[in-house]
Amino acid sequence: MNLLLAISTWLTALAISVALEQALSGLARLYRLRREPMVSEQHAAAFYQRSLFTWASADMRRLWLGLIVVATCGWLAWLRHPLWALPAGASLLASLIWDLSVWECVAVSRWQVAWRRGWSRSVRRVPMAQVARVHVIERMGPRARAFGTCCLALELHNGRAVKLPRTGRWPGLRAVQQASAFLRQRQRETAQERRLDARERQRAARRARRLMPEASELRLKREIVALREARSHNERQRAMARYHELPAPEHKQPVSDTLMLT
Repeated sequence: MNLLLAISTWLTALAISVALEQALSGLARLYRLRREPMVSEQHAAAFYQRSLFTWASADMRRLWLGLIVVATCGWLAWLRHPLWALPAGASLLASLIWDLSVWECVAVSRWQVAWRRGWSRSVRRVPMAQVARVHVIERMGPRARAFGTCCLALELHNGRAVKLPRTGRWPGLRAVQQASAFLRQRQRETAQERRLDARERQRAARRARRLMPEASELRLKREIVALREARSHNERQRAMARYHELPAPEHKQPVSDTLMLT
């Protein structure tokens, strides 16, 4: 009976440690995303993060080891001596720092796909126009499906492939599928917008062709303008010729009213 009580108490301490660490790390991540958004229009974006239950990740296994130390120290502080609370708090702080340092997150917005590997690392982005296809990759665990991992993989138009951060299949598969569905929906909307733009350009080109005169009509108009210019030039030449053919006016000597006396 005492053994069962001790085990249940330790499990309770472990649950409290996990809940407390995840709450603190969640608040820190939320503050970071609000202060430095990974994508624009965060309210209309799809997110997923590497969960604590990504058993295939060595980083998460180390985090679980730290949480077990926190739970054990807290359990001893409750049953043995309150001074065990000091190493419990130190272990909790170390686990929180480690969790944030290896944080991995993916965000899919209407215009780009962004991801981060580590708290101190910069965000990498791929424009949505460069994404050709998206795949959901699932890897089963060695013993159970719940211990597997899943992630998004992008095929770009230039032939490159980008594998995004992975998360635990449970409970992260739903978030990964939602991000994939959001990305595919955005691709369909972009393709539809391109088709509509192409149709509008075709309609504008047809209207311009209907309003544009035929080539023969343009040629005839140019010939008429040329004939008019040639006619006006010839008329000016004939007018100048007639002017030069006119006889010069005779200059009569004026008669003086005063007679010369000799």
